[in-house]
Amino acid sequence: MILLKKFLTCFSFLFILICAANSTALAKPAELTGINAFDLDKETLRIEISFGGGKIDSSDVSTDLKAGLLRVDLDNTLPGRVSRLSGTQIQSGAKDFVERIITNEIQPKHTRIQIHFKSVVESDVKISVEPENRSDKKSARVVVDVKKTLAQDNWSDEFYDGVGKVIVIDPGHGGSDSGAVGPTGVTEKSVALAVSLKAQKLLTASGYKVVMTRTTDIDVAAPGVADPVELQARVDKAPPNAALFISVHCNAFSNGHANGMETYHAPNAVKGERLARLLNEELARLGGLNNRGVKAARFYVMTHSKCPASLIELGFITNPREEKLLASNDYQHKLAQAIANAVNRYFNQGGYES
Repeated sequence: MILLKKFLTCFSFLFILICAANSTALAKPAELTGINAFDLDKETLRIEISFGGGKIDSSDVSTDLKAGLLRVDLDNTLPGRVSRLSGTQIQSGAKDFVERIITNEIQPKHTRIQIHFKSVVESDVKISVEPENRSDKKSARVVVDVKKTLAQDNWSDEFYDGVGKVIVIDPGHGGSDSGAVGPTGVTEKSVALAVSLKAQKLLTASGYKVVMTRTTDIDVAAPGVADPVELQARVDKAPPNAALFISVHCNAFSNGHANGMETYHAPNAVKGERLARLLNEELARLGGLNNRGVKAARFYVMTHSKCPASLIELGFITNPREEKLLASNDYQHKLAQAIANAVNRYFNQGGYES
């Protein structure tokens, strides 16, 4: 009897150890080994997230699509090599639709993948988890299918009721500072002011209160002052309740072939980056120039602004073709509409912080 009790005791202890080991094995996180974005067909983007070392099922995966950003959250996972650029591939066809893919471990054993699209997307997202397929040399993977359906909203100047929102628009340069000058003499300061005034009109029609750092061809501080003094005078134009600060510029380069538009935000400014991304998307859609992307920089007006801020380069005034466009009243209106659309989207779609 005593031997039986000892046997049962040992057996029970062994059983507990086995169960604990199985539980530990089940809880082992999967490690992500690669992300591959490619065109499944003309209408569908497929994103395959490969993993190994653990198990992922459909209950571990959730998605959230808003505007131009798709979040894929994966429980019980480690980001592995996909947190580095080498672990993520965007195939040539998908590059027209996907701007970038960012992966972070936002909590222990919880990975978030953010897919930034180049346009606003309206689509159902389909998720499946596929097992390893050795014959096809495919590892286990999470498959995300996104229909390339762009939002049909025109984001017109009446789309959002901007009552209560204060927007600061800063036409770059002015007065004694012409900014860059194009081949035929078109000045950056004149283009920046013309586009800014048109944007002011569109935003005001939507109910926003627009504060301009200048409305005529003047120095904001005084002629001949040091750059930081002039730039601080522009920042100081923003009232305490300002919601956004947008500085409007044109680019320039010694090589007249340089071309395209781009937008900027201060480093680590989450809301500023979102504003810059929306401005970039709308300028790409309405302006139609080569898109040089969304970039971080320490421009004075952005780093000293107390509200989310972005600086936009509308195009290269030193490029003969783009100088002609930038001087065109019709094209200036398109650029102004792009700015208004981006502001509307910023508030209509709500904050979306990383």
